[in-house]
Amino acid sequence: MSTTAPQPDLAVTPSGEVLERRRIIAILTALLVAQAMAAIEGTVVATALPTIIGDLGGLNLYTWVFTGYLITSTATTPLWGKLSDLYGRRHLFHATIVLFMIGSLLSALSQTMTQLIAFRLVQGLGAGGLFALSMTIMGDVVSPRERGRYQGYMGGVFAVATVTGPLVGGLLVDHANWRFVFLISLPLGTIALVMSWRLLRLPFTTREHVVDYPGAALLVGWVVAFVLGLEWGSAEGWSRPKSFLTLLLGAIFLGIFVVQQRRAIEPILPPRVFAERVVSIGSALQFAVGAVMMAASIFGPLFLQVVVGVDATRSGLLIVPLTLGMLMTSVGSGQIITRTGHYRSFPIIGSFISAIAMWQLSTMGVGTDRWAAMARLFLLGTGVGFIMQVVLVAIQNRVSHADLGVATSAANFFRSLGQTFGAAILGAVLTARLDIHLAADLPDSNLDASSLQQSPASLRQLAPDVHEGVVSAFASSIHEVFLLTLPMCAIAIVLAIATPAYPLRTAAAVGGADGPPGH
Repeated sequence: MSTTAPQPDLAVTPSGEVLERRRIIAILTALLVAQAMAAIEGTVVATALPTIIGDLGGLNLYTWVFTGYLITSTATTPLWGKLSDLYGRRHLFHATIVLFMIGSLLSALSQTMTQLIAFRLVQGLGAGGLFALSMTIMGDVVSPRERGRYQGYMGGVFAVATVTGPLVGGLLVDHANWRFVFLISLPLGTIALVMSWRLLRLPFTTREHVVDYPGAALLVGWVVAFVLGLEWGSAEGWSRPKSFLTLLLGAIFLGIFVVQQRRAIEPILPPRVFAERVVSIGSALQFAVGAVMMAASIFGPLFLQVVVGVDATRSGLLIVPLTLGMLMTSVGSGQIITRTGHYRSFPIIGSFISAIAMWQLSTMGVGTDRWAAMARLFLLGTGVGFIMQVVLVAIQNRVSHADLGVATSAANFFRSLGQTFGAAILGAVLTARLDIHLAADLPDSNLDASSLQQSPASLRQLAPDVHEGVVSAFASSIHEVFLLTLPMCAIAIVLAIATPAYPLRTAAAVGGADGPPGH
């Protein structure tokens, strides 16, 4: 039986409702504002933290301002996705916005570092839902064929918000107060809440279900254990029992979690979803690309500050080309996918470009100027932009609507895991290699790699000969870190080539001739 595809400016929801492009754009705007709010808060604290420590104290706890947010946002992403499949997305989306705003307000009112960390955990809970549900809701209202265009916008906004967060934080600290770093979420959240409340109407049919509480606890347990183990190992050294035992505990929890998912009636991460090759390969590709992107996002600015010699604010501006590259290809590839209905070539092209960019980044040294570094970062951004949102469109195209939330959140979850693992492992490698290079080049200096990384600006106070040796040690160490990303780039290329190609459906709901087999 033949079907008539919807017009390019219309979308068909799972209930058969036809949405005009004007309403789609309005819904998209609400989702973009919500996602940008969460993405900014993930990085905006970076430049404000020294001022916060000066006001609240708690220098020994400062890493938990980042780690706490990271743990709760990463660990709860699949939970929100699964809950949205069970209970519907509209009210859960509103709840995550409110939860995030409450965490933001309480963070702004914090009087101690302990309070700030606790309230950042609340922020992270909301952020996990915002990341998972915003992409899933887009899958509810737009067909995969049209989805590339709109998710390209979402990917671009996410990239801009993430990378410009530190710059926004610096401006707020310099011209207002560090508490505004958190208060900026309140007007953004209000806009997203009001718009989504008025515009978002997602039909949902209730069904009998059993929540997998043991699976949820095990998921949070192994993610928390792995993140803590990696953080402690990176900060305190891998020889200490604390980091090793925590990682071992995480591995045990992970093993039990896998068994539990096979037994559960309503698993958090259903094995049947990962039996679909596009989902399993796409999730692994998201992990690899997340690790590579995080390496450039962290060690690119560090190279600019230490080796090139720019200040922190300017290094944040100089990494903007990474964002521009992602924005350009994320939006561009989405437009092409909408016109052609084909997606498979973009992750392959993006993986090769990313590998070339990381190889070029690994060639940077003491003589590299800022423009050469910016060009390499721009090249990496173009590669990553071809991958992230395109893979998400491919995944959503191959799952039933009943599994749309869990499949979307799984892709975001593995990307976050890749970023977390990449940051911790490569950070540990940088510290270890920097200690070796400092000991070889400056044996009498007694300089500590960890303290130098935390305060690059202090390097300018060193004697000229010592400063030259430290800069050389940093350049060599960052070179080795970027080299280590090349195997991950190679894995990404293999995964991209292995990704199956399927026609993109022209209706948002799976079913009929357009639905994948077996769903």
